[in-house]
Amino acid sequence: MPAPGEPPRVVHPEWARALPWLAQGTTARAPDGTAHDMGFFGDAQASDTEARWAELRRAAGCRRAVHARQVHRADILVHEAGAAGVFVEEGHDGHLTERRGVLLTVSVADCVPVSVVDPGGRRIALLHAGWRGAAAGILERGVSALARLGSDPTELLLHLGPSICGSCYEVGPEVFEALGAPAPAAPTPIDLRAALVERALAAGLLAERVTVSAHCTRCAARGGAAFHSHRGGDPERQVAFLGMRA
Repeated sequence: MPAPGEPPRVVHPEWARALPWLAQGTTARAPDGTAHDMGFFGDAQASDTEARWAELRRAAGCRRAVHARQVHRADILVHEAGAAGVFVEEGHDGHLTERRGVLLTVSVADCVPVSVVDPGGRRIALLHAGWRGAAAGILERGVSALARLGSDPTELLLHLGPSICGSCYEVGPEVFEALGAPAPAAPTPIDLRAALVERALAAGLLAERVTVSAHCTRCAARGGAAFHSHRGGDPERQVAFLGMRA
């Protein structure tokens, strides 16, 4: 549980126990159910957004947080160490770093936050995967970018965070086609996280090193009330984050 004053968030419990040098999770609503919007590009007050990002950096043990205006494609930024603060780039959906103290972030409200960690090489990547980004190969690009720096895909850990579940995410045949699945005749639910698991295994990751959050951002049966959901008519956003503590 977050300490008093820290941003509400859900973390991967196995990683929290096994990787104490890693800050990982997804922000959530406040304990009383009120919004805790982390979005830069919505209607949140600038002062509230700035304070929440400062809280997140402190809780993660990182001086620098990086973010980008997301465009549902597959471009990935590689980040070096830099000045303290929050830095926002344009037009990217993935982030990668080998530097301690750099907090990678993506905003989500039903899309899948994909955290990839090389625990031996101390390299990390965080990817924003909606269906368009998944179809464009953002997961595969993230794995390839880590491999170019020396990471072995069989040694990577991958976690698919809170997102809309396969029961709630009803889409048209064009989504199935884009993801290489048989297209139904009418709108049908699809499990985007299951599709990403298949892509991760095809990219060389080991099944026992791939995990999936039990949380759905949409349905109350799987904790949806704790999160903002675009499909649920919610304009706010939560932030998935991944960093190596300074």
